[in-house]
Amino acid sequence: MVFDKSGSAKIRKQLGMLSEQKATGKLTLGAASAGSEEGQAEGTRRQWDFYFVGGRLLYATGGRHPVRRWSRALSQHCPKFASTSQKAQLPEPWEYQILHQGMVSGVLSPAEIKAMIRTTAQEVCFDIARHPAIASRWHRYSKIDANIHKEIPLSILLSSLDVAQIIDKATQLWMNWQGMGLSYIFPDQAPVFKSPRNVQKQISYESFLNLNQLFNGDNTLWDIALRRKQSVLGLTRTLHHFVQQGTLLLTEVADSPLPWEQMQLVSSAANSYKPLIACIDDSPLVAEKLKQILRNTGYRVLGIQDPMQGVATLAEHKPDLIFLDVVMPQTNGYNLCSFLRQSTLFRDTPIIILTSRDGLIDRTRAKINGATDFLGKPPEEKQVREIVAKYLMMSYSPNRPQGALSMA
Repeated sequence: MVFDKSGSAKIRKQLGMLSEQKATGKLTLGAASAGSEEGQAEGTRRQWDFYFVGGRLLYATGGRHPVRRWSRALSQHCPKFASTSQKAQLPEPWEYQILHQGMVSGVLSPAEIKAMIRTTAQEVCFDIARHPAIASRWHRYSKIDANIHKEIPLSILLSSLDVAQIIDKATQLWMNWQGMGLSYIFPDQAPVFKSPRNVQKQISYESFLNLNQLFNGDNTLWDIALRRKQSVLGLTRTLHHFVQQGTLLLTEVADSPLPWEQMQLVSSAANSYKPLIACIDDSPLVAEKLKQILRNTGYRVLGIQDPMQGVATLAEHKPDLIFLDVVMPQTNGYNLCSFLRQSTLFRDTPIIILTSRDGLIDRTRAKINGATDFLGKPPEEKQVREIVAKYLMMSYSPNRPQGALSMA
């Protein structure tokens, strides 16, 4: 069975039939033609799964970012809930199984779970509405599986009327999306500044940090809309102008790790955290020597040669300690140190000034601008180890989660 551009209406009709039959199973929908214009633009075939129990919708998932979608709905409707489930415990759909465990333990209410199911289903239906042709396949559950699903409370399932309303809202959103000329933008794409340096010159430092953390190529339009408490349509309409200008680029981004994979990553990071140290120095020789000393000591190192572009990098990775050269093109270490201290991100970060001048005036100027300490150039291994140990031992915690790992 294939749906054309009026597929939403036909999907609604098919779901109505499943409701009348009180069917229990899984309806799989797929984008029909991998060679279509949109298929080529998005670079992958899409598939979505709708799970039914007695003709009512249990959960809808699939597409490019099922875990990101799950995480957004969770933060929106159940922000205090944290899953401790392991993969082996979870038959499909794993999303509902985690919610069910939360309900059994008394952490989640039926109303919260139903809101989760409704929100994820609406995103799935919008994703489907963007495709001109959809094919479907029905998988009826075995008698054993059907008996298991009979234990699911009716209070959390969505009726055929609920599903019809969700499809109507998703279809209307897609029509508005097209009407505003946004068809070339997909909300599961991530915006990123084409030239952060140019943007930084036009706005305040705090505004730049906030925007750069959102438009960093990792947050999708769906993600940003939720964080800014905006509709995805309103946000995309605002950014459309900047995309057309070339200020923002739209990039493809991977899905988040599954919940049990996230738990493993957090556990691993907590047990093996290595502090991150930034070295801001335009001299490749000095920077390389510092990197070698620090890496041999077991630290992670972030090398930055351009101090102006490096501010955005510092904001993204949030190093535990910063080595900062005094003499650099475009600015000097004192001014940059003062600039960093104005941000809450670096207010308490140890900043060590690198300089070949170690007089009283230089030390006084460094202290006035917020420097934590001095280190002579060229850096010697013994002094580097001592000064790092001095300041990181006070703030280092073995349970601190690990930061980004893309280092220079």
